Amino acid sequence: MYMNELVINNNGKAITNSVLVAKKFGKEHRHVLDSIRTIIKGSADFSADPMFEETTYTNEQNGQVYPMFIMNRDGFTLLAMGFNGKQALKFKLDYIGAFNKMEEIIKRTTMTALPDFSNQAEAARAWAEQYEQKMIATKRADAAEQQVITLTKEIEAMEPKVSYYDTILNNKSTVLTTQIALDYGMSAKAFNQMLFEMRIQHKVGDQWILYAPHISQGYMHSKPVEITHNNGMKSIKYNSEWTQKGRLFLYDVLKKANVIPLIEQ
Repeated sequence: MYMNELVINNNGKAITNSVLVAKKFGKEHRHVLDSIRTIIKGSADFSADPMFEETTYTNEQNGQVYPMFIMNRDGFTLLAMGFNGKQALKFKLDYIGAFNKMEEIIKRTTMTALPDFSNQAEAARAWAEQYEQKMIATKRADAAEQQVITLTKEIEAMEPKVSYYDTILNNKSTVLTTQIALDYGMSAKAFNQMLFEMRIQHKVGDQWILYAPHISQGYMHSKPVEITHNNGMKSIKYNSEWTQKGRLFLYDVLKKANVIPLIEQ
């Protein structure tokens, strides 16, 4: 159970571990360990409450013992800040939900001993401690709710970008400049001129050719097209077509220049 549940109850505290985090987020465990050690080193002077505790686990496949960290909600939150992408955001929400659920279970199952009501000082102190614990739990719940709202908004904001990437990656064929230009709400003529001004391509005869730094990157290739003229003569014309790698290259370059495809506007 310890290695399967996202969050478990460890002596009244909701925790998870680095192995589960690595598996959930599709990371190599050694990289997660490196990230945690970096966080521990950087936060040593600012946090009195330890967020991580180093321990070990036994690999079920080879029986070897490996290092592992267990962490509380705060430790996980710091670690997960470095995980980006739409899928990572969804996994963060899964973890927040798991922490919330476990903390609620712990709160319901933890029995507080009744104070000695004959001793007014002890009774007052006990009620004060219970009130303080209630306020801490309320603040944690409010913070968790706000974190969920923030992450949900980030997912919604990322949807257009992911959709555009999906469109590109799901299409394995080459595309004409006209098609890419339409993604940006531009004509092929205006789009070609913009790429020329950005020193991405230049015109040789009737064909647009990439500048030297890009020409060997596999962004574009020439496709021969047979043309039949009015007099019946035939000739070959070469059209430049973009590969999906080239299309992603254009997306990244144009995004930096604040030129955004319509789907993201």
